[in-house]
Amino acid sequence: MASPEEFVRPFAQVALANITRDYPYAAHHVAQSSADIVEPREKNPAFANSFDWHSSVHMHFLLVSLLSTETAQTAPWRDAALDTLVAHLSQAKLTTEAAFLRENPTWERPYGWAWAVELVRALHASSEPRLRDLAPGAEVLADTVFDLTVAWLPKMAAPVRHGLHSNTAFGLRRILLGARDLRRHDVVEAIAASARCRFADDRAWNFHQERSGQDFLSPGLCEADLMAEVLTEDELAVWLPNFLSELTPESPALKPVEVLDPTDGYQSHLYGLGLSVAASLMRLVPKLLTAVEHSGNHEAADHARGFLTTVDHLMTPGLEAAVSDEYMASHWVATFAWEALVLREG
Repeated sequence: MASPEEFVRPFAQVALANITRDYPYAAHHVAQSSADIVEPREKNPAFANSFDWHSSVHMHFLLVSLLSTETAQTAPWRDAALDTLVAHLSQAKLTTEAAFLRENPTWERPYGWAWAVELVRALHASSEPRLRDLAPGAEVLADTVFDLTVAWLPKMAAPVRHGLHSNTAFGLRRILLGARDLRRHDVVEAIAASARCRFADDRAWNFHQERSGQDFLSPGLCEADLMAEVLTEDELAVWLPNFLSELTPESPALKPVEVLDPTDGYQSHLYGLGLSVAASLMRLVPKLLTAVEHSGNHEAADHARGFLTTVDHLMTPGLEAAVSDEYMASHWVATFAWEALVLREG
């Protein structure tokens, strides 16, 4: 499989095209009155592009990330990308976006919230001074997500455990990582406590039947990813092998699902499923091996090593779809593809 650097140019072109394309746009938001029926950019001046708000946020994140690569340093598209990001991610525009989140506290929860935090993290980590300069003004977006998260968790009756945007574990893990970076210890503690309450007693996740025809996440692996960030090393050494005990390299959950109709926006989620599963495996396998090798569980260790043999096969359909002419995939898949490629290279 090609190195991440070989994907920088096509992914950057896709991301730049997406965040400068206004329509089609899916405004998933409840109108309170006719006053709310306005052009998307009036409500969301930064992220009214790339088909919907959350895809726009993580396509901005992708472009910020790509600009720190070696390939991007002399790329002909670099100046256009920087100018677009600086224009979109001004403090004034992100303050407006943050206000919209506060006024609509269940909107984009938790998936869009998570990518908003990832975007702020990426700005802080960027090697490009013009992007790092945006980070302090962008913190209003992350702080808004943090405040909304702390307010939401005590009211959450039960976690969402399916493979779509509202999956609780996927969002909380990314918000947790951002809260650590930005020193929001209250958020770190709130997420850790909630995760322990909701997931610590889970065992033997049923990977054989978790899939549906429009998932882009594995609920089981998302939960394992979150708990790997929350539990102590000793706790994880017990919890993780038990939770993943039903997963083998031959499990259906570790095989890509064929997309029969790429124009179907829901079915095209399956391209992202292979990529997100591959990314979770690459994060989790080293931790699982540490846990099972200490216990002498050779069968589980063999399974863990076998998981990594599925990664390339899982990733291939999504890598192709990320730069395809079919907008239902290309408006979002490249973000997941880039994350998996970087993990694979590392």
